[in-house]
Amino acid sequence: FPFSSAAFLSPPYSCGAGSSHCAGHTQASAHGKHCNKTSRGPTAEVFRKKHNICMVSDFFYPNMGGVESHIYQLSQCLIAMGHKVVIVTHAYGRRKGIRHLTNGLKVYYLPLQVMYNQSTATTCFHSLPLMRCVFVRERITIVHSHSSFSAMAHDALFHAKTLGLNTVFTDHSLFGFADISSVLTNKLLTISLCDTNHIVCVSYTSKENTVLRAALNPEIVSVIPNAVDSADFTPDPSQRQDDKITIVVISRLVYRKGIDLLGGIIPELCLKYPDLHFLIGGEGPKRIVLEEVREKYQLHDRVRLLGALEHKDVRGVLVQGHIFLNTSLTEAFCMAIVEGIQQINTIISYDYITCIFNPYLIPEVLPEDLITLCEPTVRSLCAGLESVISQHRTGAVPSPASIHARVRNLYTWRNVAERTEKVYDRVAGEEVLPLDRRIHRLRTHCGPVAGTIFAFVAVLDFLFLLLLQWLVPDQVMDVAVDASGPHGIWKGEQKDEIDSKRELSREHSL
Repeated sequence: FPFSSAAFLSPPYSCGAGSSHCAGHTQASAHGKHCNKTSRGPTAEVFRKKHNICMVSDFFYPNMGGVESHIYQLSQCLIAMGHKVVIVTHAYGRRKGIRHLTNGLKVYYLPLQVMYNQSTATTCFHSLPLMRCVFVRERITIVHSHSSFSAMAHDALFHAKTLGLNTVFTDHSLFGFADISSVLTNKLLTISLCDTNHIVCVSYTSKENTVLRAALNPEIVSVIPNAVDSADFTPDPSQRQDDKITIVVISRLVYRKGIDLLGGIIPELCLKYPDLHFLIGGEGPKRIVLEEVREKYQLHDRVRLLGALEHKDVRGVLVQGHIFLNTSLTEAFCMAIVEGIQQINTIISYDYITCIFNPYLIPEVLPEDLITLCEPTVRSLCAGLESVISQHRTGAVPSPASIHARVRNLYTWRNVAERTEKVYDRVAGEEVLPLDRRIHRLRTHCGPVAGTIFAFVAVLDFLFLLLLQWLVPDQVMDVAVDASGPHGIWKGEQKDEIDSKRELSREHSL
């Protein structure tokens, strides 16, 4: 197994994204009490059982973003609740092999080739030997994949079903239905989710979008929002400059984050409001668009491009602003909005899929008086910003402290983990479809062409698994030492360390 020795590291916070960030990993690890179990589900024994969970996604640290933060924070809370959690992602440069993060969170950085935008190239077969090795050695019972954009997440779902494991999928993004990219992604999602035990979406709009895209039964789709650690994002109005209005944007500078729209509104608003400034954090290929706008209109003193941000610097940027602007085209929840509203008076965002089936994207996230929604056009965004700017000048906005007090308890990772645990308890008692029923489901649910093709792929995947089990039987594979969970050595080492410190202090007192 091509992994290096385990290295005990804290989470990396080098940020090339900046859109959404990990909030307080040390606080997440402080939660130690178990969740109260309810009577729902197959049996009481299922609820008392602790699960061995494998989180899978192409997107994890040192990459930065909302998916990465969600996986890390959820894993930490699940570990604190007594479950065993490991994470599987692809190698990032020299970061490969097995790494251990806070509280014994084990991360497998698999040596898989990245194809585009940190997503691995998939042939469905090259990842099976590696993932089987992880699933068997770690005695995984539930595979939880994240993000429609992650090829590794789809691979893990496919292989887990072949191995007879229960599966859960969390969708973090919204898609349209018309362009080629959306059509292909939606078909892949339909194939991946047709026999997945349960699906989690981060908003009700995301649920409706996913159910339509993948032709799912709404009863197997749950809504569990993202969260943020409010202790890491507290307001500080003294950091603002009251003689000007500052609009803050923190995002990956890529197309689907709406950077082209941002480049359109900057010159129009700067020409109209001499005291308006833009503070933009993040990095990406669309940075050139903003640099060209700044150069063309000579706005070097009013548009600051901060580049990649480290996690510790995000709050320092947010507290300088009066308005937080989100122009993302695909966000289903947007953690950055919740982070920003706790330190900034007003949020500007928009619903990018109004023209399709008219749900409201962001009103679920915040109360109506704390957010202004716009259409995804330069004209609509300018009108929304002008309205908010006039409110600031007349003092018709609440104070940052009052907003923080309202929002800080709306979304907590502990609540997210408790609700996710109920999903795990539910799927733990469900049946995994055998190969014949799985083939029938693919052919009837995914269309005559795609269904037949992927039914054939499922058969090949099963035959490849039989070959691997003949070459290296499960019984001869070494069982990995648990770093987390009921039998995790991390807790034992921490307990031994605490006991030794108490013994030393007792000796000194004597």
